[in-house]
Amino acid sequence: MASSTRRRFNPLSFTPGPVTVISSLVYIALLVPLIVVHHVVPSAPKSNPAGVNLSEAWADLQHLTGGFHPYNSHRNDEVHDWLLERIDEILAASRKAHDTDVTSSGAPEVLVFDDKTNLTFSGSGVGKKPTAGIYFEGTNIVVYVRGIEDDREHWWESPNGKPKCKGGVLVNAHYDSVSTGFGATDDGMGVVSVLQLIKYFTSPGHRPRKGLVLLLNNGEEDYLNGARAFSQHPLSKFTHTFLNLEGAGAGGRAALFRTSDTEVTRFYKSSQHPFGSVLAADGFKMGLIRSETDYVIFNGVLGLRGLDVAFIEPRARYHTDQDDVRHTSIDSLWHMLSSAIATTEGLVSYTGDDFDGEAPGEGKVNSGVGTYGVWFDLFGSSFAVFRLHTLFAISVTLLVLCPIILFATGIILSKMDKMYLFSLHKTIPETQESISIQGLRGLFRYPVIFIVSSGILVGLAYLLTKVNPFIVHSSSHIFIDTPVLFGTFCLAKENSICSRAQPVSQSTG
Repeated sequence: MASSTRRRFNPLSFTPGPVTVISSLVYIALLVPLIVVHHVVPSAPKSNPAGVNLSEAWADLQHLTGGFHPYNSHRNDEVHDWLLERIDEILAASRKAHDTDVTSSGAPEVLVFDDKTNLTFSGSGVGKKPTAGIYFEGTNIVVYVRGIEDDREHWWESPNGKPKCKGGVLVNAHYDSVSTGFGATDDGMGVVSVLQLIKYFTSPGHRPRKGLVLLLNNGEEDYLNGARAFSQHPLSKFTHTFLNLEGAGAGGRAALFRTSDTEVTRFYKSSQHPFGSVLAADGFKMGLIRSETDYVIFNGVLGLRGLDVAFIEPRARYHTDQDDVRHTSIDSLWHMLSSAIATTEGLVSYTGDDFDGEAPGEGKVNSGVGTYGVWFDLFGSSFAVFRLHTLFAISVTLLVLCPIILFATGIILSKMDKMYLFSLHKTIPETQESISIQGLRGLFRYPVIFIVSSGILVGLAYLLTKVNPFIVHSSSHIFIDTPVLFGTFCLAKENSICSRAQPVSQSTG
């Protein structure tokens, strides 16, 4: 009499059901937090943090973006005069706060320069072939907050004057908009953040150790003219590090998307909600991202070492009339401002010599030379930064260790008589029954599925861009979600043809 046995269900077996469920859960567990981090901005605090006023900053942003204000427009002139008035109001309030604070030793010395530098140059990107001759009449606003350790003399008044102290810190934003937009994030958020930084570093208890230069430049949208004009100002030779606040989207989180070196990047690490990856910086280096910011002037022309922080999503509203306060939020404002405060506070408090050394080139400041770095946020809550040679060391170690581990594993499996990778049949000792396990099929299954899933990803992306080339500006996730899910299904489907085979390393590609 023949007896039938029911096969017990194994939730970890290498069969279509478990593989599909586990792969999907892993994929969802990684994808959902990434989507949330990219699209949900951390909430601004309900009460004003010490030294800043978010309601005031939001009101300033609404006033600033009340109309288009490109360089040389009447509205741009009004913005320039209004900014000078706001700076005077902030400094007057600061002096009053120090007078009423019994613990204060007095307000820091603050000098405001209404810079009218004129400049003639060949217009082009830094290091690129000139495309036009430019004459520019600057209207930059430069605010210098003297640091505790700064030289007390007005050295900039002498033709060849130089400071005797260590280099200071520059924070920059441009106040002109394009002629087609209100400029809420490009670069109104940066401008009002600079105003709040003036408020913060002149309030009791926040006086900077090193000198702080806050630049509101005009004319960035055409050949980065404002930053070029600042390069002629004496204070441009005083600063060694910088933080550039920009906009290339219309809301969301402010991303760190470019830095000059590892050492300066570490100061961004103290941000409450760090966000960004070195991949964006690699895109600039490879020429894949062709937009430029004042970063290329500060780093490429002046030789300063610093960071580029900007709003990057949604890109479709960039330089349009939808770059307004309706399409952004006070949460986004706080995200940029909080990271700017943390980064700047770290830079002005630094007492080491990482940013003092030989000039990186002729005509540049003595800021020294840093090391190439690798950096990325971890789900928007923490930040990793280390030198590039550290990544190289880790990669070489893994390249050496992984084959050794695999070889040792193979020996152990052979000793245990469980080396099924190249086996075609397996004999059960109790019954001497030979079972086909098709080991070679398992060996070739991974590269086949990897090629198929990758081909699907590239093919669907190509089809989407052929139908609508601008779809990437709508949703960057379109190029990821559907193909990978389909690849996971293919992986599970392929497993059904050899359910008796032992597990081998798999990937959804």
